[in-house]
This record gives sequence, C-alpha cells and structure tokens, in this order.
Amino acid sequence: MPRRELSRPDQIESWLKQWGSQLENPGSLILIGSAGLLWHAARRGIDTSLPENSMDVDPVTDDEEVARLAYDCLIGSEFEAEHGWHVNLMPKSVLDELPKGWKSRSATKSYENLSVQVPSPEDLLAPKQRRDEPRDRAHLAWAKEMGLLEGHT
Repeated sequence: MPRRELSRPDQIESWLKQWGSQLENPGSLILIGSAGLLWHAARRGIDTSLPENSMDVDPVTDDEEVARLAYDCLIGSEFEAEHGWHVNLMPKSVLDELPKGWKSRSATKSYENLSVQVPSPEDLLAPKQRRDEPRDRAHLAWAKEMGLLEGHT
C-alpha cells in the first residue's frame, strides 16, 4: 500500500535539491499536481501542510537521466520507504490537461543540474477543479488560504 506522507513544501525543495546534485549532466522536468502547489508555497516561504497528504510527485520529463532517477523512486522503492512518498513519472500528454498558454505563466528554478518548470497555481488547479474530488477541493481551498491564487479569494 502506498504511503501518503508528502504534505510540506520543504519536502519538495529537499527532493529537487537532491536530484539536482545527483545529475551528472543538465536535466529538466515539469512538475505538476499537488507537488507543484507545494513548490509554489515553498517559493513564497510557506511551510503549511496540505490538508490531505499526497502519495507522490508527478514530474514530466523527456530527459533520460532524470527519468532514470524517477524509475529508482517508483512505488515500493527504497526512496518511498525512506521518504513516505514516491515519484510517478507522467507522460507528456498529461500537459494537455493544463489550460492553453500555461508555459507562459509557469515559473522555473534551477537546482544545480536540474532545471524545474512549474505551471502557475491556477493552471495546476484546473485539472483538479474538473475532477472535483473532495481531495481536489481541499487542495484548492488550501491554495486560496495560502495566497497562492493571485487575485482570487
């Protein structure tokens, strides 16, 4: 059974720093889902936990070295045993679920050899709002409460 221990923004920062230092060559990923929301919170100095923990991070990459790191962190891996969550490498097609123009609204940050692109909180929440599950509604409310949605109340 997968563990659900991903809840704090600092967990995302720590993971990305770890991967950035492990890469031998420059690599990149796009971070979506609730991990992306946690990344935006960390960027703003917020360390308030999500109302419902996540079991994984959802990166998208076409970089072989980054994908190899992801495969070492799948469900049931030593990484999951240590961290309490796993990496769920997503196909590039999931980016089609984001609103048009998301790239122009995204933010980027480098962690040594790892370049990370994260869609805006509003764009990250669009698929969650369409799904409209209780957990998705809780994450939307959390994002609003944390002030991640510019100009939204």
